[in-house]
Amino acid sequence: MSESSGPAGDGQEYAQGFRYEGEDTELLAAALDSALDYRGDVTLLLKDGEELEGYVFNHDRRADEPFVEVMPSAAAKARKVLCRDLRGVAFSGRDTASGKSWETWIKQYEAKKAAEARGEEVGSVGLFPEPLD
Repeated sequence: MSESSGPAGDGQEYAQGFRYEGEDTELLAAALDSALDYRGDVTLLLKDGEELEGYVFNHDRRADEPFVEVMPSAAAKARKVLCRDLRGVAFSGRDTASGKSWETWIKQYEAKKAAEARGEEVGSVGLFPEPLD
């Protein structure tokens, strides 16, 4: 029996809070592929009960033994995990770039310019980077 929760369970984008556990290797592979683009930590759920949290930087589903590579949050050395040893994946960490796309920045900039034109106090309006948190 499989379990999924979060946006991707409805065919939406994988995001923080999404979790998949189950036997469907294609769903797991799709989640791992998306973990490559995720700019936060994920938690790999291993069949032996271990939960490995870290940043996924490689997933080779075409290898003789498909695998994923992760830089663990609590270690300095990367780790390679065979996909056959996984029971699931959870998008557990905050996506550090979420909401910081160019389109989002343009909308905020235009909203500030419009508010400034109405005479509202908006602070500096210009090309300034957002804090990284």
